[in-house]
Amino acid sequence: MFTHTARDDADIVYRTAFRDQERTIAGRIVPHAVFVDPEVGAAGLTEPQARAQGYDVIVGRQDFTGVAKARATGNTRGLIKFVVDAATDRILGCHIAGPDAGNLVHEAVIAMNTGARYTEVAQAMHIHPTLAEGVNSAAGGVHRPAG
Repeated sequence: MFTHTARDDADIVYRTAFRDQERTIAGRIVPHAVFVDPEVGAAGLTEPQARAQGYDVIVGRQDFTGVAKARATGNTRGLIKFVVDAATDRILGCHIAGPDAGNLVHEAVIAMNTGARYTEVAQAMHIHPTLAEGVNSAAGGVHRPAG
């Protein structure tokens, strides 16, 4: 599907066959990006997909107009959106359209892989001013309006 997926497949095969490590693709979070303007990065379920699978969904959102680094660079088109399971606070998906989205989505990928809750992303200190502050704000915005 993607080069990064193929590289992960190869790593799984190598570690299973030659290192006697048990690895699997079950439950794998596969991020993707589209390098257009604005850039798009995503991982996991969209809000409609999560609702269709029966999740009670809460959403966190941060527009790049509210991110200091985006304003400083004059690149404020886009948003960051978290899709969260209301029952467990686990991140089901993250979707970003905006500056450096393909890199920013990795915060959510790591959180999803480790089972972190959106509140843990919200509580993590982020350097100011960076675009990653928007990820932090979007996670903090799940229960309150961002801004």
